[in-house]
Amino acid sequence: MKLLFIVIVSYLLGSIPFALIFSTLYKKKDLRREGSHNVGATNALVVAGPRAGIYTLIGDLTKGTIPVLIARLWIGTDLAIMLAAVFAILGHDFPIWLNFKGGKGVATTGGAMFGIDPLMTFSMILFWGLMVIVLRYFIPSTVIALCFLPIFMWFSSKAWIYIIGGILIALLSVYQHRGDLMRFWSGEEKRADEMIRDFLGK
Repeated sequence: MKLLFIVIVSYLLGSIPFALIFSTLYKKKDLRREGSHNVGATNALVVAGPRAGIYTLIGDLTKGTIPVLIARLWIGTDLAIMLAAVFAILGHDFPIWLNFKGGKGVATTGGAMFGIDPLMTFSMILFWGLMVIVLRYFIPSTVIALCFLPIFMWFSSKAWIYIIGGILIALLSVYQHRGDLMRFWSGEEKRADEMIRDFLGK
């Protein structure tokens, strides 16, 4: 019964569409119809400005961390903690309030992983940064970093349930970024420096 409660609460918290809330609040913009059409922090930043982007990022990170902390403090088992992480991410990606069409889950994944292991999360951020420098593209670097999540779990001596959860999260990331990856392979994806210049030039 406790596990079911954790699953439901984690999903509902993950489903809170902070990007849509803050972009509507500050710029009266509907992210589902503007920019990349993604209900996430990056599109909120591009479409609705820095305040909307920063507040969305904080909200998306927090809604990943809080369910994990609830599961850790209330139940304390590895299964409960990993279920909280996975369902918070699923809530962000497939929110009930938006007809199950949400964001890509990167910030929420980061928040959930921070709740599980802050040092491991910091290591993953450094790895992501290295990938951006090497590949010069944000999306492929992000997907690669998330695909390495099970390996980071293993190196951090996590229990098998975390490694399985990491595999599920990695597969979900590939699925959610499938359109971006197709644009990358077809040569249509902009490099990281081009995206930054475009944003600063607005």
